[in-house]
Amino acid sequence: MKVTKLVSQKRDPSRVNVYIDGEFSFGISLDSLAKYNIYVGIELEDDFLSKVFLHELKKRFLQRSSEYISRSPRTELQISRYIKNIIMKKKGVWYSELSKEEEEKILEHVISKLKKYGYIDDSHFAEQFIQSRLKSRPRGSGVIMSELISKGVSRDIAEDKVKELVQDEYALLCRVYEKKYKDQKITSMDNKKISYLFRKGFSWDLIEKLINNESEE
Repeated sequence: MKVTKLVSQKRDPSRVNVYIDGEFSFGISLDSLAKYNIYVGIELEDDFLSKVFLHELKKRFLQRSSEYISRSPRTELQISRYIKNIIMKKKGVWYSELSKEEEEKILEHVISKLKKYGYIDDSHFAEQFIQSRLKSRPRGSGVIMSELISKGVSRDIAEDKVKELVQDEYALLCRVYEKKYKDQKITSMDNKKISYLFRKGFSWDLIEKLINNESEE
């Protein structure tokens, strides 16, 4: 396989597109170009080309994923979905073809590195998420659990963190109710109010406790 052309990328002059046997193959940084001594006319073995190709893509996906996490904490599942989405979008831009095996190697490499650097930690993510919810958008443990699981946090981690951080759920219910209904009373006939509290993730036992406490005042 022969390198037939190297073309500087318009959007990023520090990178070039590598053409193999007249066809676009992949993009590469100038540093890697020099490191692997790639130039027009050089003959490359398949194994060597694959090594360079994967090395470069792993770097690019790791950089892009790090930038994604820097904007907001993410779970491992969210990062995995993000990488798979970028793999699809960048076909024909970053590379011409990518096998399933190569996709898996890139995904495994990026996730492993992000975990090693502490950028992915589902337990820490759950803790931050719950604290944020309790502070700005309080919800019952039921809704918080569902939200965490939908974002890729395992049920075990979600349950442990909710149990640890949502310690007085009745006080939380009262806070949510007062924010919505101020000093209005609630009875067992207030279906609209009860439905609202259910949607916020509170159990009937807690809602009933509020109703009974209100009736005793």
